[in-house]
Amino acid sequence: MVRRLAFLCWWTVAAATAPAQEVVGPALLPPPSTMQNGPPSSNGLAGSGEFESILPPPVELLDAARSPDGAAPLAQEALVPPPLWYQPAYWFGLQPWDAGVELGINGSEGNNSVFSMRAGGHLKRTTPNWKFDASLIYNKNHTNGRETQNNGKHDLRLDRILDQSPWTLFVLENLIYDEFQRYDVQASLNSGVGYQWLKTDATDLLTRVGAGATREFGGVVDQWQPQALFGLDFTKQFSPTQKFMAKVDYLPEWADFNQYRVVSDLSYQVALDRPKNMSLKFSLIDRYDSTPDGAVPNSLDYAVLMIWKL
Repeated sequence: MVRRLAFLCWWTVAAATAPAQEVVGPALLPPPSTMQNGPPSSNGLAGSGEFESILPPPVELLDAARSPDGAAPLAQEALVPPPLWYQPAYWFGLQPWDAGVELGINGSEGNNSVFSMRAGGHLKRTTPNWKFDASLIYNKNHTNGRETQNNGKHDLRLDRILDQSPWTLFVLENLIYDEFQRYDVQASLNSGVGYQWLKTDATDLLTRVGAGATREFGGVVDQWQPQALFGLDFTKQFSPTQKFMAKVDYLPEWADFNQYRVVSDLSYQVALDRPKNMSLKFSLIDRYDSTPDGAVPNSLDYAVLMIWKL
């Protein structure tokens, strides 16, 4: 018993006189009043660079690291590999294309044999500086073995969007082929300025004013005729699945505004749930010519089509 008490006293004295050992582990945080420049380091001093490396960079550094247009940090853009030379994005940029093919067929056999077909397609693309819109439509009808309709229409519109301005510069090309007109092909080329009156996710309204010329190849007057152009493009998105579109071009001759043409293209599209890339389209195209040279001045085409989005 005496030996145990002597050993315990010796161990207590030795532990009290031994030098302090370094404690391995996380340091205790100092009082909040001392943390002025950030978390302390392991030695308890605030503002040490040891912890600054794990903090997010200041807002000023993030703004400086952004691309010139402020779209995204350069480091993030560097993660996206550049397109290869054989990819369309290499030549035309990363903005997507909107392309689709449309087809409508109707027919009957019995007392009368009727076949009606309409085919076409569109190609669109919008970038920060350009807006491209092209469409092609072809109609063909037969009744009792007799052709009653055979025409086609091609439109191409290219707009140059002026930065920070509702004004645009445009070029418009229109070709019309019709077996039941006095001409073979009617070509129209125009250019001018446009004004964006309204541009939202649901509504798009653009008007155009310009000048150009029209020629009816194979017609009575087979030469270029100067003309003016007044146009309107309107799009209304009623819901995520329903959209209305209208294009109207009024083209009077400079020499006599009583001689004119009006081309109207109206459509209503309904996106289908299954399959996802199919839509139902109701189309109405009207072409009026005040100088038909003996033919019917008004031509109206209407159809119900299925659109396959590529």
